[in-house]
Parts: sequence; structure tokens; C-alpha cells
Amino acid sequence: MADIVAQPWFWPAVIVSVGLPLVLIGLTEFHNALARRGSRAAPIILMVRNYLVPVAGILVLITQPGAWQGQGTWPKVVATIFGLLVIVVVINAINHLVFHRGEKGSWRDRFPTIFSDLIRFVFIILGIAAVFWWVWDADVAGVFAALGITSIVVGLALQNAVGSIVSGLFLIFEAPFELGDWIDTGGTRGQIVEVNWRAIHLDTGNGIVVMPTAELAGGSFTNLSRSPDPYAATIEVAFGSDDPPGRVRELLVAVARDIPLVSTAREPSAATRPGSTYAVAIPLRNPGDHDAVLDAFATRLWYAARRAELHLDGDVTDDWRTSDRLQDALRQIGPLLSLKPGETDALAAHARLERYCSGESILRPGIVPNETRFILQGTVVLGIPTEREGFVHVTQLGRDDAVGLTALSRTPTISRAIATSEVDVVSLPVTVLDDIVRLHPVVAREIVRESENRVRLARAAMAAVGGSLPHGRRVLG
Repeated sequence: MADIVAQPWFWPAVIVSVGLPLVLIGLTEFHNALARRGSRAAPIILMVRNYLVPVAGILVLITQPGAWQGQGTWPKVVATIFGLLVIVVVINAINHLVFHRGEKGSWRDRFPTIFSDLIRFVFIILGIAAVFWWVWDADVAGVFAALGITSIVVGLALQNAVGSIVSGLFLIFEAPFELGDWIDTGGTRGQIVEVNWRAIHLDTGNGIVVMPTAELAGGSFTNLSRSPDPYAATIEVAFGSDDPPGRVRELLVAVARDIPLVSTAREPSAATRPGSTYAVAIPLRNPGDHDAVLDAFATRLWYAARRAELHLDGDVTDDWRTSDRLQDALRQIGPLLSLKPGETDALAAHARLERYCSGESILRPGIVPNETRFILQGTVVLGIPTEREGFVHVTQLGRDDAVGLTALSRTPTISRAIATSEVDVVSLPVTVLDDIVRLHPVVAREIVRESENRVRLARAAMAAVGGSLPHGRRVLG
């Protein structure tokens, strides 16, 4: 027994016989735990358990003195297999630790796959050369020399292409943008929908523009999404020289503020420029809304300027608001106010015609209307703005319906009235309505009945979305 224990192979054999099963059991449990978590390291551990550890045990036993007779070819074969397995495991482990675990948006996450594959290929060649030099005493100097010469030749042949790729990679590693950002290159403005080692894909709203990263790296661009303030769309407009600049600026800001796509984090601004021109800056929720907001602003400004009797682009004519058309409008709404034909003519000195485009707000919540508008043609949606739903539709108003019923009661409304088409209205000041109600009390009863009907519709609409009307006086326009 003492002779067996004294043999040089005894303790290595005992270690392999006892330690190998324990290591295999431990690796099995570790692999199962990683697999349950969905870790990409699980296959690596499985490779170590199934191949690397058993081959290592065989290598320990077969290389002991006296364990193999002859020239020792098989120990070298086993050692070569072990070395190759070590190379595979190490490369996969590095790939997992460096790239697979890279945080989203980090340089490791953006590192091109073709370059990581190239690096792995070089490591494999160097590893195999090292194994053959260590196990078989092979002369690998020629391999390294050939690899170096090949690298120089390939580098010289592809220096322009590789230079472009490398400059693009530096741009990606610098991370001046990320997916979802909006950038402006001077000739192209779009949202980044894809980033890879070769190109960046921009969604311009009119197709996808594929822009090489090297082109961005060699020029300049603006990241519209990384400004501390919301991105602002700018436009210049001209008014008549006789229009008061203060009124014009107030009108420009009011029109811009009412556009739904405008950011609430910053107020629109208007500045006076020489020559009766004005520069308007409209902060946006999203830079992609630039064209849509400017289109809506230009359209609404045309209508708002005529309602305010200001002269956009110096225009001094308004063929629509004529005395004949005003008289026709008053005769149309006369029966609603219990007025006789002769009585409507007296309202012409106080009434006014107004026109709204689709999307404009005719009535806003939280204000006390100082006039009531009667719809001559077009449609208007009446709803309640809420934080959760945005806008709860209550009812649709049309010809001969009134907007601003709370003017008579001098109470603020909780509703918003938005034109859903081009709408023509005739507006009557509240003082005129007071006189009409005194002469015809039935008008007041009709207004109260219509107001109560709108409140009932509002309760039903809010209940349908799981809400309720705000506390306090529930009045709708």
C-alpha cells in the first residue's frame, strides 16, 4: 500500500477521481441557474462542463510519468485538443463579458459585428499558433510574419474605405446621438431609426434617408433633441405698416399657443423686425412636427388676422365681411332670439361676422365669454379637456347653434369648442344679449334649457370614460 501511495501518479489520480465529479456537479448547478435566468453565459459553462473539464482530467492522468509508453504522441494530441478548447472558451467568455453585456447605447453595444468577428479570427489564429508552438515545438515565426505582411497589404489596399469606416466608428463611440433623436445636417432633417457601423437611417417623414456615418463624421450637424429648451420652429410674417406692433405680437403668440403640437414647456415668442415684419419662434413637442406646425400656424393666422382686423402681408381688403352678408346672417338667427325682421336690422351696429378654419378654438375653458357666437355654417365639436383622456367629446354643434352660452350668466366655461370645418359665425356682445333677454324672457329660458342639456351630455360623456365633471359650477359653452 505504501508503495502505491508513493507512486507519482497516485495523488493526481485521486484528485481527478474525486475532484472531477464534484466539479462537474458544481458546473451543472451553475449552468442550470444561468439557464433559468436566460443568461448568454449558460452555453459557455455547458462547454466547460462537457468538454474542457473532462479533457483536462484526461490530460492530467495521461501526462503522469509512466502513464504512456512510446513517443508520447497521444498526450500531445490530448494537449492540443485541450488548448483548442481553452481558446474557444476564452473567446466566447470575452465576447460575452465585453459585448453581450454592453449597456444599451454604449460603445460596446454599438461595436460593429464585422470587427468583433475579425478580432476573434485573429485571436484564434494566434491561439492555434501558440498551441502548436507549446505542444509540438513548431516554428510559428513564419505564421506571424505572413500575418503581419498580409495586414500591411490589406491596409494599404483598403486605406480609403477603412479610413471612412474608422471615422464613422469614432462618431458612433462618441455617441452624439441615439435612436429616436432628431438631427439636422443642413440639407436633411429626420429622426434616427437605425444606427450601424456603416450608416445612419433617418426617417424624414418622406422616406428613409441612409446617410454614411463617415459623411456625418466629416461634416457638422445639429442634434435637435439634445437642446435644454424645446426645439423651436421659426417663421417670418409681414403685416401692414399701420398695424400696431403690440397687437400684432399678441395675435402671433395667441395663434401659436393654440396649436396642439406646441410644447407647453416654453411660451411662443414674437419679435418685431424692420419693414413691418415679425419673427415668430414656436417651441415644439417633437422636432418632427416642424412642417405640420408651420402649416397650421400660417393657415390659422390668415383667419385670425382678419378677425382682428389686422392686415397680414399688407392686405387691406376683406370682401367677405360685407353689410349685406351681415344683414343676411342676422335675419337667419332672428327667430332664435325671438326677433322680428325689423328688430334684427338694429343689431347690425353691434354684431360682427367671423370665420374660423378647421382646428381653431372658438371657445376656450376657464374664461368668461363676453360674446355669444351663432353658427351660420360649418360644424363645431364641444368637449372637455382632461389630463387623462386629453379631450372628451361632448356634442357636435352646427347651423344655428350657439357657442358661449355662459356669457349671459357671467360664469367661466369648462368646455372647449373647436371648429371641425371652416365655420362662419355671427358674434353678439353680451350687452346686446342682455337687452334682448329683457325684451324677450323666453330667450333666457331657451338658453338655460340648452345649457342644462349640454351639461347632461357632458356627464354622460365623462361617465363613459370613467370620469366626472369638475366640482363647482358645471357650465358648458
